[in-house]
Parts: sequence; C-alpha cells; structure tokens
Amino acid sequence: MPGSYLIDVPKGLVFSRGWGMLTDAELHWHAETLGADPRFDPGFRQICTFLDVTETRVTPEGVRALAQMHPWRPDSRRAVVVPSDLTFGLARMFEAHVRADPDQFRVFRTVGPAYEWVGLDASATWPAREPDAVIGAPQLK
Repeated sequence: MPGSYLIDVPKGLVFSRGWGMLTDAELHWHAETLGADPRFDPGFRQICTFLDVTETRVTPEGVRALAQMHPWRPDSRRAVVVPSDLTFGLARMFEAHVRADPDQFRVFRTVGPAYEWVGLDASATWPAREPDAVIGAPQLK
C-alpha cells in the first residue's frame, strides 16, 4: 500500500492515508515512522482514510502486531474511514486488540462524519500541502 501522513501541529491532528494494496508491512511502516517523527505527539487526533485502497492483504497477525506497536495514547481521538466490509472488519479487529475506548476510536464509511468526529468541519478538504512522509507509489492527487 502506498501511504502517507501529514502532521498538523497547530490543530493537533495527523492526516493518514493509504491507497492501492493494503498490507501489514506498510501499516507497520506507518506506525514506526510516525512514532519516530519528532513533531508527532501521541495525544494528537487522527483522521485515517483507506477509501482509495483497491486490494487488502492484511493478516490477523499483522493487525495484532500493529495493535501492540502503534504510537497513540489510549485517549487520542482517532477516526478511520474504510471502503469495504473487509477493511471495516480489520479496523474493528484492531480496535478490539488495542482495547480502544469507543469514545476515542471509531470506524466510518464516509469522510464527512469522520471529520466532524475529530473536530473538523464535515465539508473540510484534505490538506493541500505535501505529506510529511510517503511510502510506495507517488501520492494520489
């Protein structure tokens, strides 16, 4: 999966994105790279979208490993936007493994409600600036 993240320090928000083929390796890259970024704060909120994922090759073992290594605090509000039942199920599996509070971690099917849930306007657009880190193929425009 090509993926990226952008840290908006003034808003205390991380915009994460994946597209193409979703795999364990890229999800783990995201967690490791983001956690090591000096501008990242584990208490930031997150909006993560997988709407442009075209194929999913994530394993239950990969989800469990990601749940153990993710860099977020339990009280960080995080919204994940998914396109399919499979990615929805994987996100819910992750939620169960991290024992996330439903008031802090939620899975959505569309971006508007996810934006509102993390404190943005539902009509907001994805930030226009270049991401802080990218893995894989060039970012979608």
